[in-house]
Amino acid sequence: MKQGTDALTGKTIGGLDYLRQRLTDAFNTPLGSLVGAREYGSRLHEVVDRNLDQSFEMLCYVRVSEAIANPHNGLEDFRLSEMKATPVGDGQIELDLEGVLTYNGEPVTLEGILFDGQRSN
Repeated sequence: MKQGTDALTGKTIGGLDYLRQRLTDAFNTPLGSLVGAREYGSRLHEVVDRNLDQSFEMLCYVRVSEAIANPHNGLEDFRLSEMKATPVGDGQIELDLEGVLTYNGEPVTLEGILFDGQRSN
């Protein structure tokens, strides 16, 4: 599994902690907003102001799936199978993801990934 630098401590991290950090960063970065990497990020910010109806969670799933499948986000080591999106107020959505690590087929659950629509604007 990939290793990298913890955004808060600067120390090397790996495993599910690093995967969670990479997912959070990709989801919270609006697609096209980084000058040097326009292809990085997600379109998840587009769902923040949507009505909480049947299509809300499906649209979240589509945007999350797009971000994970985007090769510029570096998330090829995770394959999404299920997702739950829960609005928590103030433009925030809590995501619970289930999937598989592609390099070994191990199932993983990542709960409480916070998308902050206020931060991404």
